[in-house]
Amino acid sequence: MKVNWNLLSKLEKKYGDSFYILDLQLFEKNYKEFLDSFRSIYSKTNIAYSYKTNYLPRLCKCVNSWGGYAEVVSGMEYALALKLGVSPKDIIFNGPYKTEKDLKKAFLNGSIVNLDSHYEVSIVKELDNEFEGIQGKIGLRCNFDIGEGNTSRFGFDVKSDAFVSAFEILKSLENFKLMGLHCHYSSTKRSIESFSLRTRKMIDLALRYFTEKPPEFIDIGGGFFSKMPESLKEQFNSYIPDYNEYAAAIAAQFANSFVGERLPELILEPGTAITADIMKFAAKVIDIKKIGSKKLALVSGNVYNVKPTLNNKNLPITVISKDGESEGREGPFDIVGNTCRENDCLFGGYVGTISEGDFILFDNVGAYTIVLKPPFIHPSPFVLAYDDDSKSFEIVKKKETFSEIFSTYEF
Repeated sequence: MKVNWNLLSKLEKKYGDSFYILDLQLFEKNYKEFLDSFRSIYSKTNIAYSYKTNYLPRLCKCVNSWGGYAEVVSGMEYALALKLGVSPKDIIFNGPYKTEKDLKKAFLNGSIVNLDSHYEVSIVKELDNEFEGIQGKIGLRCNFDIGEGNTSRFGFDVKSDAFVSAFEILKSLENFKLMGLHCHYSSTKRSIESFSLRTRKMIDLALRYFTEKPPEFIDIGGGFFSKMPESLKEQFNSYIPDYNEYAAAIAAQFANSFVGERLPELILEPGTAITADIMKFAAKVIDIKKIGSKKLALVSGNVYNVKPTLNNKNLPITVISKDGESEGREGPFDIVGNTCRENDCLFGGYVGTISEGDFILFDNVGAYTIVLKPPFIHPSPFVLAYDDDSKSFEIVKKKETFSEIFSTYEF
């Protein structure tokens, strides 16, 4: 897709002065490259797509059509998967809080539920009598040191008596089946060494506790780096691995540890890794001004549209001018947003020329923007999917309206 000022101006007239552009073909390419890199080493691998990263229904439906699982972390996301036609047996229910109602529904539907806390074990134990003849599918989320100096709050400490107790309780139940182990670390440390370590520890746990035969699955979770241009890589204080390097660190250990017919399924939960670069955000430059020594470019979007986690990274951007080259003032500019917060800065210190009426295209905004953007001051804009075959755009998410945002309030 070639993006120029005329195209963005045409889209502005129809959809407003800011909008997202989604590349579905790139999503498919990322998904299949990620999966193939692992399957080439350990064939019994599958993806459980992280809904929380970007739950645009169009993306979730694509994953389902490709044979992937839905990885959900709430009753809301579980309901979305069902509404999209995902078979319950293809849903993996994670997360730190699941109500008894959520658990019952998932177990009765035949979904896998990875238990995170002791209260869930207590609920399952009480349900054992009620679920006569039904095999509830269970995994345990494991918590262990991965050498980062921070202790995760999720899962069961594998060195504790509580983990052993939970494992023994669940193995003894008649109407539930403990099928596997799960881990996931929401971490900035996404290195090969970190994933190699957590894989080794998960395999060790599986061999220690599933003595008669291997578990049916071992879920390594997500947290992988995505593809990114050099300008973004340079802002990280670490090496950025690619899909093949992750696969060599993880899948190779599975291939070396498990042989025969009863191989555990290796489950991976990528989100950012396959979505980050599939969306762009276009915003129009509304005004240029100077305050003291600082030059500011005001755009028709805000920091929550491009990095709602408020990280300090400058995303890759392209300034698109009407005549191909901006005739505005020279930077450096802070590109600032349309909210009333002082820290609403989309890009700090842009070196180049920007003028009023230019468009700025922000890359790598596919992860967490849609799901974390609050209804703060301005509603969320359209999301448009570009079809490379027809060279046309399709609405995959409408712009939020006043009535939609305020429909839950009492007037």
